[in-house]
Amino acid sequence: MEQIKELTKRLIANSFKELLQQMPFEKITIKTITDHANVIRPTFYNHFHDKYELVEWIVQEEILKAAALKLDSGEGDEAVRIILTGFYEDREYYRKAFDIIGQNGFEATLSERLKEIIEKAYSHKKAVKDSPVSAGLAVRYYVSGIITVIRYALFEAGESTIEEIINMYTYLMKHTIFELLD
Repeated sequence: MEQIKELTKRLIANSFKELLQQMPFEKITIKTITDHANVIRPTFYNHFHDKYELVEWIVQEEILKAAALKLDSGEGDEAVRIILTGFYEDREYYRKAFDIIGQNGFEATLSERLKEIIEKAYSHKKAVKDSPVSAGLAVRYYVSGIITVIRYALFEAGESTIEEIINMYTYLMKHTIFELLD
């Protein structure tokens, strides 16, 4: 039964992703999604409250769940690789997802989910002794950094490969602005 539920959610998600390639988010209705997926409207509501929750579920299932597992096991570099590669490989969809703005906008939702998984992964770690930086500030700083690089990969990277983008991110994380400007 659980497997059927997951297959149905994936069917609805794939339908939505295809539609988002064809039309703006605002024009996509639940009926449009369910008609495209060949399911009835109540099926959508059995799995999702609204299309914003669907968008969140997609990124959670396709990228963040696997990244969170790596972070939880202390494999931060691999978590970053999963995140950047996931967005890069499905960049046509995620470019459109970043167009979803407003109260439940994609970027704000992504930021919150990333913040949660980083806080959870490192909640058991002790803060660096004598650090002037709070854990909250550090998490927000690194979340904004990964989102900036995700946006770069989606919208500006041109012919850059995913390996080059990962290397850019790693380089930025290991060097201060002062070193970069020297």
